[in-house]
Amino acid sequence: MRFFNIYHPFWIYLIYVGVLIIPFIGMFSLFDWDEINFAESSREMLMSGNYFQVQINFEPFHEKPPFFFWLQSVSMSIFGVGEFGARFPNAILAVATLVVLFFVGSRIKDRNFAWIWSSLYIGAFLPNLYFRSGIIDPYFNLFIFLGIYFLYECFQLQSNKSYKKATYAGLFTGLALITKGPVGLLIIGLVYTIFFLLKWKFIKWVDFVIFTLVVFVVSLGWYGVEVWTKGIWFLVEFIKYQIELFSQPVAGHQQSIYYHFIVVFIGCFPFSIYGLRNCFRSSGAYSLDFEKLMRITFWVVMILFTIVSTKIIHYSSMAYFPLSFLAAQEIHRIYSGKKIELWKNLLIAFVGFLLPLLLIGLIFIFTYHSAWLSFVIKDVNFLSMLNQNLHFGGWEWVIPLLMLLATFVLLRMNKIGVIKSLFIFMVLTSSTFALLGMFVLPKVDHFVQGSAISFYQSISKEKKYVTTVGYKSYAHYFYAEVDMINENDSLFVQKNNILHEQFQDRSLNDLTKKEKNLYNTHLLNWFLNGDIDRAVYFVIKKNRPIDQLINNENIVKLYSEGNFEFYTRKLN
Repeated sequence: MRFFNIYHPFWIYLIYVGVLIIPFIGMFSLFDWDEINFAESSREMLMSGNYFQVQINFEPFHEKPPFFFWLQSVSMSIFGVGEFGARFPNAILAVATLVVLFFVGSRIKDRNFAWIWSSLYIGAFLPNLYFRSGIIDPYFNLFIFLGIYFLYECFQLQSNKSYKKATYAGLFTGLALITKGPVGLLIIGLVYTIFFLLKWKFIKWVDFVIFTLVVFVVSLGWYGVEVWTKGIWFLVEFIKYQIELFSQPVAGHQQSIYYHFIVVFIGCFPFSIYGLRNCFRSSGAYSLDFEKLMRITFWVVMILFTIVSTKIIHYSSMAYFPLSFLAAQEIHRIYSGKKIELWKNLLIAFVGFLLPLLLIGLIFIFTYHSAWLSFVIKDVNFLSMLNQNLHFGGWEWVIPLLMLLATFVLLRMNKIGVIKSLFIFMVLTSSTFALLGMFVLPKVDHFVQGSAISFYQSISKEKKYVTTVGYKSYAHYFYAEVDMINENDSLFVQKNNILHEQFQDRSLNDLTKKEKNLYNTHLLNWFLNGDIDRAVYFVIKKNRPIDQLINNENIVKLYSEGNFEFYTRKLN
């Protein structure tokens, strides 16, 4: 324990991230949809020089503000356009997040609690995984958490110095707004509305005004510029998309009402178990106001995204911060001499042994007996993917044994020492992900999308048009390196013709979702039969045959591989 008290946490966590996370983030392809979507928007920022408007296929993309894309663009300009550059911002954020948790934990309790909280957070499955990804949420969640924390500091001080905390709270809330949108402000607003009603005590009105002004100024740096330069349509489209997420499942992301509770319980192992009871009642320990605030935050996030119709695994990831705090409280009590209850150890053992055993079983089946899966799963795409040679070495099933060992260390916490056990668990968990990223995930990547990505890379240096037909993807934009078109390209002319003839010269920005689908249909017909000036490539999935391709004499099938088929229309 002396080691942890002597050395600054920044250097320990920097070494940890530098050894067990950063070297492994570029070893497998980006995954559809979100990772490739965001990376492609950042690539297009670099190509177009347009850093204020997020684009996909060099057309407006209204779903996300640009802050994360700015970070990815900077990363890609340094490391090159690719997987490593796309994921590096989140990898380096792991250090910042752990230092923040250590800082807040030290302020709330002490350094031992700070080590417990930060180690517990990074040792859990999904938080560890997200720092190896190229998605927006790790930044968004940290900004929301810091906004909530500094408002709490403002609430606690009630002095002339509290204006600084209000400024910090406004700064991070504003950053959340330009990272993923108004839901950040919604979460903070709901949390503090409930908190203030329960306490019946409010921050000073001056602090509230400062907080509001700073949020407005920070967010105005992007929202204001966009409205000023492009008109009110931008905000209308952005708000319409946010409402759509809440009111109906987008892109088929419809799950059961308990979806996020299962995701958090399994994905946040082990702190989901340690913090389980504290989610429902006070621990009776210290910092009861902050504990109450964290409990409110947890339930606001879980209930809000249970109500939201579109359910995606990372939507509830903001709940990881408060839940890990509630779990750290329980672990700190164990550190102070309390024995862990038997039911928690039994649950830790059940989940901690079951998950790696399932993973061992899956790797073993894919390595030696993949044909067994064909008797259970009849999907055409899946069966096509099974025919691929994944080149397993035959030993990869050993890797999840590290997770079994990590669980055993947790169960021996009272004997080994609390902080030492959590640190060992953290290292073993990250080592598992690192080895999976090196030896297993590249095979999973090849199994799911490898044939398509290989095809896109093979045509990336050609002057071409490329599109998917019958399914949605962003991979062809990124890996085929789709370039900008200009007024000399036939596609540019055709797009303008479609807008003129079918939509009375309205801008693409002004089209409704239904009209954009019709626009894309006209565009596909032109790719199939129009006067093209480049070769056109089409990609479909085997279980979704497209008659327009198969029965068109202009179209030539190149080959099929995995679950994809590849067609072309050559330039005459």
